[in-house]
This record gives sequence, structure tokens and C-alpha cells, in this order.
Amino acid sequence: MFKKYVADKLFYRELFIVIIPIILQFFIQNFMNFIDNIMVGQLGEPEIAGVAVANQYYKLFYPTIVSICTGAAIFTAQFFGSKKYPQLQKMFGIKLVFPMMIAAIFFLIGVMFPEKIVLIFLDPAKEAERKAITYGVDYLRIAIYSYIPLTISTAFTFTLRPLKLTKIPMIASGIGMIINSFLNFFLINGVWIFPELGVKGAAIGTVIARIVELSIYIYIFIKKDFAFKTKIVNYFKLDFTLIKKTLLKVLPLFINELFYSIALILIFKTYSDLGTSAVSVINIADIVSQIVFILASGLGTATSILVGYKLGNNELEEAEKNANYLLGYAVFMGIIIAIIASMLAFVVPIFYNIKPETKILTSYAILIQGIVAPILMLTRIPFFVLRSGGRVNEVVLLDSAFMWVVKVPTAFFFGFVLHVGIIPLFLSVEATRILNAIISIHYYKQKKWLINLTE
Repeated sequence: MFKKYVADKLFYRELFIVIIPIILQFFIQNFMNFIDNIMVGQLGEPEIAGVAVANQYYKLFYPTIVSICTGAAIFTAQFFGSKKYPQLQKMFGIKLVFPMMIAAIFFLIGVMFPEKIVLIFLDPAKEAERKAITYGVDYLRIAIYSYIPLTISTAFTFTLRPLKLTKIPMIASGIGMIINSFLNFFLINGVWIFPELGVKGAAIGTVIARIVELSIYIYIFIKKDFAFKTKIVNYFKLDFTLIKKTLLKVLPLFINELFYSIALILIFKTYSDLGTSAVSVINIADIVSQIVFILASGLGTATSILVGYKLGNNELEEAEKNANYLLGYAVFMGIIIAIIASMLAFVVPIFYNIKPETKILTSYAILIQGIVAPILMLTRIPFFVLRSGGRVNEVVLLDSAFMWVVKVPTAFFFGFVLHVGIIPLFLSVEATRILNAIISIHYYKQKKWLINLTE
């Protein structure tokens, strides 16, 4: 059992070469959000709640474009493994065209109806929530302009990673993070010659950082030769045979991410109905979930490389070995996260300008995040392994279907029927991960994902 899930030093050396730049990039990206969170958190609970509510629209938008890119990345990893470079170039075109169409729709809706988006979660009839509504609308009206450059950057990111060129996204995100942090510091608080713009300053910093990040990708693309590089016009000459083949895998993932994100928003709605204090608790506790997300996403990308590459090269036995090693490593990392979260629970709330009772509730929420971290990490490897093997039906069942059948009803029952407080509600929703882990391992052990999709 030990040998099955624990690899030798060579495997971990290869894993760390792949995963460290990815984790650093995710950390840098989320550190940008963390800085936003902390700096806005100094303004007060209405500002925290307003920005958190506005970001729900982003949480619906970004996973939908990522679903297309990650679905296409399944083929990117396997085409790269089988050295089919013309198809690789066409896959990059698919990652550009279709996400941009989605981004254009989100952008237009966000520009025209920012108030209606915010009012989904906050009630103007409640005096305590009126300020939060104003802040949320102000933030969204500006932040929406970051969606288009982010979409194009995502196409580059999810093409470079399967090609093991993970340092480039890390550098681009790193520079973007530094710029965002400086602009936030100057624009939120009105330091030096800059005006004091509050939440508007945070939104402006995000937009400029995304534009700079995209500019770096474009500059490197022009200067270097990549396996997916060709004339720009060729990316828009779509191969409909390849598109059809890709859509068979991408469309279920896209629908899955869309419905998953809607489910998350509905669950957030049960939290927001408890008031701006509850929204602040969930938003601050989200820092720990972002740490889990960073490590899980890094392992997910490593899975697409260390498992997807082997599948594309028809090395099925090696692919299974690597998947087992990654599963063992994921559980180990989950335990480490639980230990870190137990310490962060009593430190993180100190940095926020919130009421004492809100700080206590935030500590409890962070502890809950830490407790479920090993379970969450355990479910991620089967999820990404199944996706690498093209098992989209199982992926949908474990993701959006599980959300709608289990998580959303749980949140509605405890929130709208029993009317419990934010901590019992949050705990009940997070506890559903245990059932998800059991189902995930079941599908993983069936081994139906051991297949070469390029044949």
C-alpha cells in the first residue's frame, strides 16, 4: 500500500519541477486577490460585503472560460505527447475564439446591468445593506473591463502549462500581482499624489494589472518560438472536425462549470441573506479555501501533464502509477493545510476592520475550512484524472450534479427552512464533501479513465 501511493525521489523531483511554478503562479494570482481583500478589509464591513457580492459575477464568468480552456487542454497535453503540432496550433485557436465569445456576453451584461447583479444578493430595504450595494456597483462597473484581457491570458496559460512551459505564466502573473498591489496601496488609500478612491481604486488596480499581464504574454509570444505558434490569422481558421471532437469533451465541462458556478452563487445567496456580517465572514474565510485551491489546482495541472502526457503516449501503466502517487501526495498536502489553517484561524481576522463578534465567527469558519481540507484534496486527484482520461460524465456527476443534488438542497434546508446561523450553515454545506470523496474514489478505482484519446 505504501509503495502504491508513495513514489521515489525521481518522481517527486519531476513533480516539483512541474508543480512549483504552477503553484507560485496560482499563489501570485490569489495573492493579488488576498491583497485586495486585506486592503478593502481596512475600509469596513460594507466595503468588504460590496466587493464580495460584486465578485460573485466574476466567479460565474471565470470558471466558464476556464472550462473551455481546460477541456481543450486535455487534447493539448495529448497532442503534445504524440508530437501532433498542427493540431496543437488549432487547439490554441479554439481556446481563443470560444472563450472570447463567452467573455463578450458577460462583459455586455456587466456593463449594462451592474445594479441588478448586486441586488441579487443584497436588499436595499435593509438600511445596513444600502452602503454595501453602492460599493458593489462601483466596484463591478470598473472591474468588468478586466474580463477581456484575462480571457486572452487564460488561453495562453492553459496552452503553455501542458507544454511544461510553466515559468512564463508564473512571471506574467507575478508582474501583474506587483503592479496590482502597488496600485491598490496608492489608489484605495490616496497615498502620495493619487486620489483616495476606496473600492474603485481596487477595481482600477485589477484592470491595469490584467492588461499588463496580457501584454507580457503577447511580448513573449512574439519573441519566442512555440510548438503552437503560427500566423495569427491561422488561429481563426477553425477546423470544424477538430472542433466537433473537442466540443464532445468541452461542452459537458462547460455546462458543468456553468451550473456549478450558479450553484455556488445560490449557496452564497443563503449566506448573504444573513446580512453583511455573514458575507464578511465567508469572504475572509475564503482566504483558506484559496490556499486549498492553489495546491489543488497545481496538482490538477500536474495530473494533466504527468497522467495526460502518459495516456497520450500510450503508456497506460505509467499513467496509473503516476495517478496513484499524486493521490497519496494530495492527502499528505491536505493534512499540512489543516495544520496551517488551525493557526491562521486566529491570525487572519486581526487584519480586518470588522466587529469583534464577526472576528470570532470568522475564526470558526476558517477552522471549518481547515478540517475539510484533506477531504477536498483527496477528491481533486480523481477529478483531474478522470478529466485527463476524457471521462466527462463522471466529472459532471462529481461536480455540478453533486452541487445541485446535495449541496444546494443542504444549504437551502439549513438556511431557508431551519434558519440557522452562519457557522452551522457553513459547516453543513462543507460536510457534504465527505460523500463527494466516497463517490470520487469509487470512479477512480474503476480505471475507465485509462485510455488514449488521440488514437
